[in-house]
Amino acid sequence: MKSSLIPLLAALPLLACTPAADKADTGEVIAQQGGVGDGPTGRVGNPVAKGAEKGPIPDDIDEGVAPAANSAANEAAPAAKPTSIPARFHGRWGLTANDCKPEFASAAKGLMVVNDSRLTFYESRGTLDRIDSWTPANRFTANYGFSGEGMTWERVVTFERNGAKLRRTEKGGDEGPVDLTYTACPA
Repeated sequence: MKSSLIPLLAALPLLACTPAADKADTGEVIAQQGGVGDGPTGRVGNPVAKGAEKGPIPDDIDEGVAPAANSAANEAAPAAKPTSIPARFHGRWGLTANDCKPEFASAAKGLMVVNDSRLTFYESRGTLDRIDSWTPANRFTANYGFSGEGMTWERVVTFERNGAKLRRTEKGGDEGPVDLTYTACPA
């Protein structure tokens, strides 16, 4: 049995080691930066990939750098601007508590209903044209085309939500500026 183990033990170091020349042929890096013994082959100096010119790797190459270490990757990409009214602004909103009560629905002049593309009021409707600016957490400004009582007009409306309160400000049109605060109607 001893005689059969000797060739196997003699071959083991050969199986575990791959000469540096073989690594260069497969395109692997020959050595890592650092001193004696720092690289996988024990060679000294800057890495040189197969086919590359001799010399250090330029500093502007970030191959192999994890995205977290790349300063450009650390910058948070802004969220995409919405194309419809954000869901956190949807619902029924009243200027007074009675605007939200079903028994007063026919006289709820302060009720505003918001869905993904429309604002509905007592005698008018506003259809979303485009969103001009927004803050994802609680605010957006958009242009609306309004109609009501046989007339049409455009207004720039800003909504700002703070909990159960919704502030609506408007610019444009003949009525002058609007600044109203609504309360969310109970579901």
